[in-house]
Order: sequence, then C-alpha cells, then structure tokens
Amino acid sequence: MNFPAPGAPGPEVVTQESLLLGAAERVGRIRDGRLALHLHLSRLRPQNRQDGHIRIALRMLEPMVNAYRGQMFLLGNADIAFLLKDANSTDVENMIFKLRALFSKDPLTFSDSGDGVDGFCTWYDLEADYDAFLGMARTAANEARRRVREKTAQSAPPQPLDAKGLDRMLERMSAADVSELVRRQAAIVITGQGNAVVLFQEFFVGMSDLQKALYPDVNLLGNRWLFQHLSQTLDQRVLGALHDMKLKARPETFSLNLNISTVLSPLFDRFAQGEKDGTRILVELQVLDVLADSRGFYTARQMLHERGHQVAIDGLNELTLRFMDIAQFDADLYKLTWSPDMREVEHGDTVAAAVQRVDPEKLLLARCDSEKAIAWGLEHGIHRFQGRHVDAMLAAFTMHGCDRASACTLQQCIARHAVIAGPLRRECGNNDMLDGAQVIRAPRVNRPTGPRSDMTAS
Repeated sequence: MNFPAPGAPGPEVVTQESLLLGAAERVGRIRDGRLALHLHLSRLRPQNRQDGHIRIALRMLEPMVNAYRGQMFLLGNADIAFLLKDANSTDVENMIFKLRALFSKDPLTFSDSGDGVDGFCTWYDLEADYDAFLGMARTAANEARRRVREKTAQSAPPQPLDAKGLDRMLERMSAADVSELVRRQAAIVITGQGNAVVLFQEFFVGMSDLQKALYPDVNLLGNRWLFQHLSQTLDQRVLGALHDMKLKARPETFSLNLNISTVLSPLFDRFAQGEKDGTRILVELQVLDVLADSRGFYTARQMLHERGHQVAIDGLNELTLRFMDIAQFDADLYKLTWSPDMREVEHGDTVAAAVQRVDPEKLLLARCDSEKAIAWGLEHGIHRFQGRHVDAMLAAFTMHGCDRASACTLQQCIARHAVIAGPLRRECGNNDMLDGAQVIRAPRVNRPTGPRSDMTAS
C-alpha cells in the first residue's frame, strides 16, 4: 500500500480526502460493527510529524486495518483516518497506545485537556456517531479542494515528471558530464588506538543537484515510477563515471547508493570486476526500498556476500530501531540518522535501549553535524560516523599537512574533498592530499562532566 507524503503536490484531482468521503458515504448504509478513527497528527509539533514518522505509523497500522477488512487514508495535512469492521477493541486500544509511544516526544500524545477530549485520536462508533464522522469527512474533503485550488493558482510551479519529460531528461543526461555531479563523503571508524581512520568513501548524486543542472523546471520526484526508471539510468552513468574517475588514489572501499535492480544487473558486475583485487563495495539501500522489494533485496544481498561485498541499510532513525526488527535484513551496516532530539534527557534511555539492540560493530551514525553528535555516539558505543562534522575534521587534517594550505579556507577544502571532477578539484593545488588515506586523532569524551570532544590533527 503506497501513500503520498503529507501535503505532497500531485496532478490528481482525486484526493485521499475525497476517497475518505466516498467511503464514509458508502458505510452509511451498513453501519453495524463498523468503527472509524481519526489520528490528529497535524496537531503535532512540526519536528514530530516528519515524513519518516508518518510512514512508520502507516506501516504499523496496515496489518490491523487489513485484518479487520478496513480502509486507511493519509490526509494532506498528515492526519490519518481509518475504518475497521468487527474490530476487537483491545487490539485497537493497544495499537493506539503504540502510536502514542511512537510520537511520545510531543506533548499532544498524553496530554489531558481537562474536558475529556482526546486531542491525539478521535473514535467513531458508526452505529451511534455516524453523522459526526460524515461531517469530519466532508470538512476534510472541502479543505482538500481548497488546497488544490490554491496550488493550481500558483504561478508556474515545477511540473511533475511525465513520459515526455523523462525522455528529455535522459537525453540531457546522456550529453552531460555526470562526473561533475558526483559527490563523495567519507565515513570514519574510531579505533582502539585513539585514531579515527577512513572506513569508506560514499559516492552519490544529489537529486537537487541533478534537477538544478539538467531540468530545473520539473519536479523529478513527482512521479515515483518514472523517477525509478530515471534513477536506474542514473546508476549506469554514475558507475561509468566512477570507473573513469582520475583520482590520485582510489579508495579501498566504495560505498554506492544504488537501486536493487542495478545491483542485480550485468553493469554492476562489470564495474566490480574492473576494480583492483581487494577493493570492496558497500551497497547502500534505503530501508523503504528494501521494504518495497524484499525479495529483490534478499537476492541482491546473497549475491553481494557471495562476491565479497557488503550491504548497508540507510534511512534508519531511532523510531525504526524501536518499532522494526532490523536484524531480519542481516546487513553488514546500519546507518542511523543523527538528530539533536536524541540528546534529550527524557528520551535518552529509550533511544539508548533501541541502539543497544543492534550490534555496535554494524552501526554507523550518519549526518553528524556537530561535536555533540560524535560525543553522543561514543557514549552509546558507536564508533562509526559520517556527516558534515566529519567532513570538517578530515579537511582540517588535510590543511594541517598540506603545503598549499595557506591559499585555502576550511570551507574550500571541504568542498574540494566532496567532488571527483570539475573546477573545484582543479583549483586545489594538492590533489594527493585530497585523495590520500587519512588518520586523525579520535575525539575524546569526558564522561563524568558530560559530552565533550577534542579533535586535533595528528
């Protein structure tokens, strides 16, 4: 079951709200044993209703909705409404409790307004509350129509990707130098000797960079299926660019963001075989893609392991660790996205417990944007890190030992590390330092007085 992101634009006149209203009108004829619930996720604070949170809630609800012959609707404001037939009330109450726990950082979930009204969830017994439920559905449908009219009235919004646009995009991509769009970012592992060593280099193309360079007036993510085809073609171009890139030293481990279908293709085989003996490839797959094609994932994972390569599951956060059994994927690495909320005292124990269920040797803290992120990871047994702060650490080390450092700023060095071709790289006076293996002094954490890290070049 696929749902649009909350508030996401789309060309369809039919909305989830109009489908909800249609369902409400149909069940009005036979209300016996029917129950409807409305989760008011739009009332949560913005930081607590991110797309990832909503998708986890949908996946949690889906088995129960299917079991009780129901329907589920993700509304444009991020609310969720669902109907059930002959549902066991205990099952429903347990699920609502789990959803409250999922969003427990927000005061809405367990707050008491004093008037007996639950701000998080409204129940409708359709035998008695049908009129109220129908009114809610009509209000939601009217609000959705208003949003559609407002979007239509906006001046020249980005057009969704269609078949013709895809053809034009592929033509432009075939003529473009994709190597100048490829970005790289190192990940480090902190060793027992007090050093931080580069673990791998990740290579990827950001969709915003691709859109800006090749097709700025089109929303590349507007059509999932056409975008899937586009991303598969992009995989081919990126693998070609990586095969031909001129680095002073090629990394011992490549980390690649690829589609499952690309991993299973002859193109990937040719790329892997073209690398020197001993080179390892870590294929990163988004957790939502894995869930969408679990059979393909398990086939790809087995193939990669048989050939000495590795698999990483990306896009995880503390919520997925708490509510999913990620051990089922049997991956070599799990990338947990850092969030400053993870340092909050009231949630620290919960997050720490979730992290402890994962083998620490298989856990990497991604998107580390500060020393606090590194310190938090070290305090919780994590020794693998990636993100903007790691980029800055490596660039500072490079400048410490570079004979051309006086002509550069730290930001320039960070930017030059991030590319494999183009003007930024040519402007660097010491590509050997950009591409060479790096070892820096590891951060130290002063446990008794709280997190602190000293990062100095060795």
